Amino acid sequence: MSIITNSSTGFPPPPLVGAPFAKTAIPYSLCFVVGTLGNTAVLSYVFFITRSLKSSVTALGNTFIYIVALCAVDLLVTVSIPFSLSNMILNNWVFGEMACKVHWMLELSNKMCSTFILTALAFDRYMAICHPEIKRIHDIRHTIFITTILAALSICLISPVVLSARVTSFGNLGYYERHSVTRQMCIDGMAREWKLWVSAFLIFFAFVLPCTLLTYFYAKIVLRLRRQRRTMLQSRIPLRRITIYTMAATFFYLSCQIPFWLPQIYGIFSIILGFKINARFVTFTYYSHLLPFISAAFNWIFYARLNSQFKKGLVLVTERMIRKRTRSLHHSDRHDGMSEAALELTSKFDDVPLMCPHCEAQLSIRSSSNGKKSSR
Repeated sequence: MSIITNSSTGFPPPPLVGAPFAKTAIPYSLCFVVGTLGNTAVLSYVFFITRSLKSSVTALGNTFIYIVALCAVDLLVTVSIPFSLSNMILNNWVFGEMACKVHWMLELSNKMCSTFILTALAFDRYMAICHPEIKRIHDIRHTIFITTILAALSICLISPVVLSARVTSFGNLGYYERHSVTRQMCIDGMAREWKLWVSAFLIFFAFVLPCTLLTYFYAKIVLRLRRQRRTMLQSRIPLRRITIYTMAATFFYLSCQIPFWLPQIYGIFSIILGFKINARFVTFTYYSHLLPFISAAFNWIFYARLNSQFKKGLVLVTERMIRKRTRSLHHSDRHDGMSEAALELTSKFDDVPLMCPHCEAQLSIRSSSNGKKSSR
């Protein structure tokens, strides 16, 4: 194999067919569909809530901001899946150099920006549960500032890879249908020494440090909740749900990130120490690239669907719609029937424990308070 040119001069390699095609196309396509639809649904739901509540959206708390940022980043990552999928199926990069840089930026954003947001979210919950007296950290402005800084930091960390990424053609790869095969690849384009330093830097900031902080924060949260079991039950915090939720979210994140980053670490040490890389290791590395996409495709379930802030938003929107409806029918003969129907609809959310952003108390929607408002 030899590098011949930056343009396509030979015959492209044969694409994947049969079982190899199915093993590659099915999981990546599934991640693309689930991730795109799920994250889009969450962001659309957020748009609906913010338009319905308008000025009241700040009542949803700062966790709402973290979830929106996380879903936005994960949506960008899932959108890049077709680039990776077509590259693996065709064994050839066909989108040009600018798309190559965009591909690297979107793929690395999952490993950097998304990881930073998850760590910031874990820190916010740690402060809310373990140090509830410190309330300033939960301010909406501080949350927006933190997410902006994390996004800028992520861009700075991945910029060396994005700027050096390029499309390179490799020749002397054999013959296909009596033509010499030339394969175009979207590579990082960095020199060997520079690549080792950048890879080590990314591994530390995107894997080692976040995993350590996530494990510490969620371990402290679980221990604190168990120590204060009686107090938490009196304040109506769902202890069992919070414990299972935090443990499941942490385990899912680590299970997707560890199998991806460990081969990267092994590859760096193999280059430095001159180890011969096993063929099975190459295969494992090939399939481990799917795991970050799985994380981006299913994160929305853990950090949006099971989050109480979205339930709180649904309750607030429902209350506002019911109030407008009952006011419009105030002087009609059906006013009493609609009031009872409104209270019945609101009562479905009665006694649902909703975590307040500062963890000071629990909010519970009472049907009695709705009755007073509707009777005004």
